Amino acid sequence: MQLPDSLQSMIEKYEQRPLRERILLLVCVLVVLFFIWDALVLSPFAQRKKAAKKQTSQLQLELTEMGTQEQLLLARKDFDPDLENRQQLESLQTEVAKNQRQLEETVDTLISPQEMPELLKDLLVRQRKLRLLSLENLPAELLQVNEQVADEVLTPVLYRHRLRLEFSGDYLATLAYLKQLEELPRRLVWEDVEIETLEYPQAKVRLQVYTLSLTKGWIGG
Repeated sequence: MQLPDSLQSMIEKYEQRPLRERILLLVCVLVVLFFIWDALVLSPFAQRKKAAKKQTSQLQLELTEMGTQEQLLLARKDFDPDLENRQQLESLQTEVAKNQRQLEETVDTLISPQEMPELLKDLLVRQRKLRLLSLENLPAELLQVNEQVADEVLTPVLYRHRLRLEFSGDYLATLAYLKQLEELPRRLVWEDVEIETLEYPQAKVRLQVYTLSLTKGWIGG
C-alpha cells in the first residue's frame, strides 16, 4: 500500500536521524501514549471499580444487619409472641421485600451473565486490529447467603460472575474497544486490567470484568 507523501517524508526524516535521537523520539511517543491511556482508561476504571465495591459492600452490610435483626425478632417471638413483636416482624419482612426489590433494580442496570461473553466478543470483532486470544469463565462467587428468617420469607442472595478476557492489538484499537465498553447502556464492572507491551505499537491486554445476579448459573447460559 502506497503511503501518503507527507507520511513517507516523515518516516524518511525519522530514519535519517541518529540512533540516539530516534530512541528519544520513540520514548517520547510511548510516554504520551501512556498518559493518554491513564487519562482515558485507567483512571475511569479505578473510579468505577471503587464505586462498585463500595455499593456491593454497603448492600452486604445492610443484608447482614437485617438478617441479625430478623433472627433476634424471631427468638423474641418464640418466647414472647405479643403484638409488638408481631408488628416488628411484619415491618422487618416488609424491609426484606423492599431490599430485594432494590437489589433487583441494581442488578437490572448491569449486563446479565448470559449476555456478557457474546457482547465482549462482538465488540472485539468490530475492532479489526484486535485479536481475541482467550475468554475464560470464572466460578460464580456467593456474596450473600440466602437465609430463612420467617415462614416463607428468605433474605436476598447475590452472586458475582467473573470473566477473564485476553486479546492483542495496537493501542488505539484497544482504547477504542475499552471506550465502547465504558459507553454500554447496561454496565459491567472492571476488576483488573493488565497490559503487556509487545513490539510497538502492539500490546497484549488481560481484562477481568464481573457482573452481579440473583442466581448462580453459568456465564453464557
